[in-house]
This record gives sequence, structure tokens and C-alpha cells, in this order.
Amino acid sequence: MKRTTTSLALLALCLAGSTAQAQTLTKATSYGTHAVSRPVMIDSVDVHNQKFSFGSLLKTSYKTEGLKGTSVAAASNGFFAVAQPASGASTFSSYSFPLISQGFTKGTLKLYGRARYALYDGETLLGSNEDKLAESDTVPAVSVPLTLIATNKNLVVKVLSTAEDKARGDFKLVFEPEEGLPQLDLKAASDGIRYINWNYLTHGKRLYYTHVSPSGKYVLVTYTERAPKKGVSYQEIREGATGKVLRTTQSLYGAEWMPDEDVLVMKTSNRAGDQLVKIDPVSGRSTVWIDKIPGESFMISPDKRSIYIYEEVKGPEKDKLLIRRLSPDDRQPGARDRQTLYRYDIATGVYEPVLYGYRSVSLLDFSADGSQLLLGLYTKDWQHSPFDQTTVLRYTPATGRIDTVFTKQFEIGSVSFIPGTEDVLAMGSPNSFGGVGNTLPNGRAGNGYEHELFRVNIPTGRVTPLTRDFDPSVDHVQYHAKGKAFYILADNGSRQSLYRLDVKTNKITQIDTKEDVVRGFGVASHGNTFYYFGQSLNNADRLYSLDASGKSKLIWDISAEKLRGVKFTPAKDFVYRTPDGVDIDGWYYLPPNFDPSKKYPMIVYYYGGTIPLSRELETTYDLAMFAAQGYVAYSLNPRGTVGYGQSFAADHLNAWGTKTSDDIIGAVKAFVAAHPFVDAKKIGCAGASYGGFMTQYLQTRTDLFAAAASHAGISSISSYWAGGYWGMIYSTVASEGSYPWNNPELYTKHSPLFNADKIHTPLLLLHGTSDVNVPPSESTAMYNALKILGRTVELIEVTGEDHHILEPERQDRWMQTIQAWFAKHLQGNSQWWDHLYPKTPLDL
Repeated sequence: MKRTTTSLALLALCLAGSTAQAQTLTKATSYGTHAVSRPVMIDSVDVHNQKFSFGSLLKTSYKTEGLKGTSVAAASNGFFAVAQPASGASTFSSYSFPLISQGFTKGTLKLYGRARYALYDGETLLGSNEDKLAESDTVPAVSVPLTLIATNKNLVVKVLSTAEDKARGDFKLVFEPEEGLPQLDLKAASDGIRYINWNYLTHGKRLYYTHVSPSGKYVLVTYTERAPKKGVSYQEIREGATGKVLRTTQSLYGAEWMPDEDVLVMKTSNRAGDQLVKIDPVSGRSTVWIDKIPGESFMISPDKRSIYIYEEVKGPEKDKLLIRRLSPDDRQPGARDRQTLYRYDIATGVYEPVLYGYRSVSLLDFSADGSQLLLGLYTKDWQHSPFDQTTVLRYTPATGRIDTVFTKQFEIGSVSFIPGTEDVLAMGSPNSFGGVGNTLPNGRAGNGYEHELFRVNIPTGRVTPLTRDFDPSVDHVQYHAKGKAFYILADNGSRQSLYRLDVKTNKITQIDTKEDVVRGFGVASHGNTFYYFGQSLNNADRLYSLDASGKSKLIWDISAEKLRGVKFTPAKDFVYRTPDGVDIDGWYYLPPNFDPSKKYPMIVYYYGGTIPLSRELETTYDLAMFAAQGYVAYSLNPRGTVGYGQSFAADHLNAWGTKTSDDIIGAVKAFVAAHPFVDAKKIGCAGASYGGFMTQYLQTRTDLFAAAASHAGISSISSYWAGGYWGMIYSTVASEGSYPWNNPELYTKHSPLFNADKIHTPLLLLHGTSDVNVPPSESTAMYNALKILGRTVELIEVTGEDHHILEPERQDRWMQTIQAWFAKHLQGNSQWWDHLYPKTPLDL
């Protein structure tokens, strides 16, 4: 077809008249032109009495993912040339166009051409003209609405041409955004660039576990290929020495190594019952080891003579009409049930209880030869905070002997044998064992979430604190028999680091790793093979081996796979020094196309509730994601956080935001002063749970922020103390020794609800309707108060969700809500919010 100068000029005039922002997409990937045949007509119509139409082929499924394509460009007039079918033939052609928007945009996608076309969003049909051919190039053949929400999409154009067609299948694609909304990022699409967005964060590979076989010959690595509602878990068997993948499967989830054997064991189920099967890690061949194994979870004794099995014993049933509360925990599901421990003798099949009673019991550890067990017994003492008490016993099954290791200690975590000694290694808090590990002055209590290590001698009861001068907070320990040492994973401020504890000298030394945050590790109990994985602020997951000299070797670089073509500005540190000389750890990201001469809005994210934010690229409230939307994104760990030493962590006690808010406000002001590219009038803040409380509390103390978002935040400390499932337990730390009757000032003056009249910042409240940790009434109360006060407030309730929003569709809309709120108040873009939540006549 020959296009005249007049028709092209008319087309240009029409496009210019519709909107000055219209964009012509000029680069695509072509997947070729293929012949298609008319079906054999055994009938003249189908079951719906419809005659066959060639145009219906446009609606058949066609995936471009995984196909090899060729980059093509439009001609100077914006049209892509489509091959003309040979005489008597019909052809099908397909093209893909990357569509990228860093924020929210909405408009109309118009396809101009004279053939049959269909537009697809991936595999979802957006629109088609089938057999209704356009009569000219100036009228769209297909026109569809298009909304992009801070994401990248792959648009597919399908073209169907027949020999009878008079016009060629050439086409032009134009996007017309609505007034005031941004254009597509065609430059990023042309350059093959993507940005970190919610789609990136919820898709792709992520490592979860690494388990090394006893000799170190093999490593079992578990990872997921994440996708909402379609995520899949994989297990790899790797060669320990080289990291080479020997086998990949989906059938080993939950498998573990046999003691002293490079053989896997796992529980399987069939109609006859449960079995324990042994599995060759390389061939996958399995054999039944124990048929009809009773109970639930299990632990295998190192001597492989016994299997210890947990069973749940149901407690007294609750009356269906009236319930007598037995304890403060009685409202929680399963509070009356108990966990009991049984021993299964492999040789005889005898199944017998290890202990008998009404208290729950756990098997904490085996001695190296399996001849002794460490058992934990758990009770509550509601007259003595922090209520939960642990008693540890050493049990010798062969003789029935019981030795008490310690009794009724508070805030105890794991307890392990120290082989070759009469000692155990116990994880506790600075307050455990009478405060022997507490370094704070004047009898000041420590933070119960700060984890310390203690060496306890069983015959004498002598307790030796091992981490008094060790600032990191211990998360996990694992014994290495060959090295006669414990490996420790600990919160080292915003980092998560590896350490080695020499049991002969009690000396702790840090292990040099290649990542800021080590998310997991595994070590061969009787070999030298050591694997770990983690990520940092500027990379996703990576898997490493560590040799005996302490040198790391990169085994699998998932980050390189995921970040190929992804553009972001590397994070930088910002350490704020408080007026009293305390350093507050922080870091930030700048927008990918940062221009230092411009002013940018800023989002500040924090927690403040003892657990540190970590230096990872991929998180839920992801800084790099917010930066990609045009913000300076900043995080910090204020006082009260563990991992920076006992004194720093203890500032959480009886504070409920005091020093934490001072740190956040001071740090934000210092950051703005040091970075003139931040628009000081466009700063937003966000937090969840205790961080949600902090969001609300901050607005009672400052007008620094132009917008705030609180997810599952506490508005009234006393109602949370009474209503949250863990309100009383958490308050044993956050309100240490304080109750509504002996310290009412703490419970009122520090509650945002009691200071609601001081809030002037536009506040977004989000809450899962099934949240049992922080009840939804906490957000409802604040919403009601601010409505009465005439302040700007929104409450979004996420139906059916608990403290964390996990269901994929709800999670997507929840995150979009937060992003749209900040876009409205920090970027002046209210269309995104209005798209999600159109106004109704009932809005008051």
C-alpha cells in the first residue's frame, strides 16, 4: 500500500490534536511471520452457531516468553513493516513491546493499521478488531485503555494477514496518557532497562536453606522461584567440594541428613500411614526405613537407635456457650494444648513417652553419642514478669537418670551440649541467670530481645557469661564437631554476621563474609565443608562456600541473574550522631536517574521495635523500589534496637517512642541539612507494627512530615496490652515493670490516641481485619479520633489478613495503596489514589 503525503500529514494532525503527550512506540521484538491454515470444515458452524472467522485466530493463546526474537525498529513514519503473505497463503506475525512506568500512569493505547490485530498484556487479551478492518491509517484499528502501576509489562501485538487482504499488515502503536499523567519510559524500554518494583520483589529466585551432609560431600540447597499464587520450591543437591549441581528436584522439601551418613531422610505419607524413607541424594532412589511411623515432627538420635517424636495433646475443651478463662493466654488457639515427647525404638518398634505431665516439653539437643538428652520444660508464672519460665534437664534414657541443669529461668532460647565437657551453651537475655551477663549500670534491666550466650556447668550450676562484651545479638548457633567450635549467626547492627566460638578458650572471632547480611549457613559436622548465603544493600542473594582458611568462593550468583538489566543507584551510608554522642546507623537510595540539581521528595522507613532493619536490597518496604518512583529513600535503626550493644537496646524499655522519635526526627533533619536535593516540605514516613506505632507517635511530636503511613500500628498502649495476643508478653520488655495501675502516665502520654489532637500530618492507616497481634481496633480508634478532629486520615482494612499481608492479590493492592498515598501527598499525583479509591457521595 502506498501512503500519500496528505494521509501522513492528516495522521500527524490528528495525533497532535488529541494530546501533546502522545508517544509512538518505535522499537519492538519480532518473533517472525508464520503460515497459518484454514481448518478442515466438517461443519459450517460451531456449537455456538458461529461461522469460522480467520480473525478468531487472534484470540488463541500465544506465549512469547522463551522464544527467540529479533529487535526491529519502526520506519520514520512510526509504522512497523509486516511481511506480506505469499499468494494464496495466510500468515501470523507477533511483536512484543516492553512498557515501563516508574509510577502510576493511565491512558489509551491505539494501534493504527489496515489488517487484523490483537493486543495482549502477556497472555491476557486487551482488545482486537478481528475482521473489522480499518479503512484508513488515521483511525485506530484497535483502541484499549491501559493502566500501568509502577511496573513493567510486556505488550504483545498479534497480526493476522490473508492473501485476500488488499492492505499490508503494517501497524503503528501510540500511547496517549491522560492529562497530567506521565508518559511511558520509552528510553528505559529501548535500552533494555528495568527498575526495582513490586513485581521484581515478588518474583524470581530466593535462597532459603542450605544443609551440608555430615562428611561435607553434598549440600542440600533449597530455593524458591517466587510468583504470586504460582511460586515453586526447588531443592538442589550440590557437590560440596565444587558446588556443582548434581540434581534438582521438588521432592526433597523437609528432608534432612541422617546422623553420620550422607543419606537423606524424610517423612512421606500414603494411605497406610506415614513412613520415614531414606533417599540417595544423587540418584533420588528411596527405600522405606521405618513403616507406619507415629506422631508428628521427629528427631533422630545420633546413635540411630531411637527416634524422638513430638505429639500434640489436646487440653480440656472449651464450653460452647460460656468459657471460663484459665489464664491470660487462654483466648489464643491451642493455649490449652501441650506438646509431649515420645521415644520410638527402631529395633523393637516400642513407642513410649519420655516424660509425663501437663507441661509442654521440647528436645533441645542430643549428646554426641546420643546417650543423653537435654529437655526443656515450660511454664508460666503470671506474678513474675516476663512470665515465661524454662527448666532444662539432662536425661539419660538408659538409666532413667535426670540431672537438673537449671530451673525456672526467664528469656531462654536454645540450649546445647558442649561435647567433651559437663557444660551446656545456653542462649538467653541480659536478664537471664540473675543478670550475670548484664553490663548495664545501677541494676538497669536489659532488653529481653537482646540474645546473649552463657556457659552453664551442670554439676555446679556455675554460669559464665560469654558475650558480655559482645555487642551483636545472637540469633542461631550450630556445633561443628570436627572443629570443636560453635558457629554463631548474630545481628551485628544492621548486618547479620558469622562468628566462631572456640569452646576451649570461650573466644569469639568474626568470620569474614562477602555479604552484609548472612541469611543462613550450614557446616559439615565431621568435615570442613561450610556454605552460607545472603545479600547486601546493592545485590540480591548469593551462595558461597568457605574453605578452612576462611576464604569465600562464590558458588551461585542469583543476584547477577536477577539484576541483569535492572537499574538503581547504589545505596550509601548515612550515620547520624545524636546530641549526646550516639551514632545512629542508616542508609539511603537515590532515584535511578538522579539529578543533583533537582529537588526530590523523601520517604523514611523505620521499625524501632527492637529488631534491626537489615542491609538487604530485597525487603517488603523496599527502599530501592521507592527510589525508583522518584524518592530519596532513607532507613535507620534508632535506639532501642538490638545488635548495637546492651545499652543501645535497653533504651527500648519504658520508652514507648521517646528516644526513638528523637533519633528519627534528629536524623531526618540532619539528612536534609546535609543533602540539599531533598525537598524538606515533601518528606513522608512509614512503619509497621511497632513501626506503625512510631509513625503515629511521631506525628504527635513534629510537623516535619508531609504524609505518614502506619500499618498495624498501636494507638493505645493499654488496649494493645490487653487486646493483642502478645500484648502482655511484648510489654514485659517495652513496658518493663510498668502497668496501667502503677505507671498510667506511660500508658497515656505515650499513646498516640491520647495525643490525637496534636496530629496534623495526613495519615494513612492500614490494618488486616484478622490481626491477632495488634487488634484492628487500634487503627479504628485513631481513625475515629482524627475524623472527629477534622484531620486528613484514611483507614484501609485488608480483609481476612493477619498482622502480615500475605495473600498475593491483597498484598499487591495494599502496597499500591501505600505508594499511591505518598504519590498524592509528596508528588502531587492524586490520580493514582483516586484510581484505587474513587470518591463516593458517602465520603465525609
